[in-house]
Amino acid sequence: MDKKGLINIISEKLIPVGFKKKGNFWVINGDEITKMVNLQKSNYFNSFYINYGYIINSIPLDNEMMHIYNRVTSLEVEERNKIALLLNLDNHISDAERSKELSKILHDKLIAKVNAINTEEELLNELKKRPHLNDIPLMVKKHFKLE
Repeated sequence: MDKKGLINIISEKLIPVGFKKKGNFWVINGDEITKMVNLQKSNYFNSFYINYGYIINSIPLDNEMMHIYNRVTSLEVEERNKIALLLNLDNHISDAERSKELSKILHDKLIAKVNAINTEEELLNELKKRPHLNDIPLMVKKHFKLE
């Protein structure tokens, strides 16, 4: 499989739920927040990362791509390694198996999460569930009064 095949798998999952494709990005523009998914190439291997996050429409981006960044991954080591293996295009996983497994992961780890967040209040509630907010920009913390 090549990068184009990977993009096709992601598009097949995201476009039916309302995302619009723009280059290596998929976007849903909402009234309060914009949802974004991005395919990022590794600097070292023929491997990729699937990032996703949110832009709070009422706050300037200040040269950032998104206010809130996430990555399709897992806290469980075995599952995290499986995701990394599927996103590494230099291995011998068949296209059919890669497509099937990535589609399931995208459904479970990405679509379910982004579909649940459509407003600033829902985003704030999600942020409050995090163990820390060290990766949240100061402007977002101030906006939500999280300091």
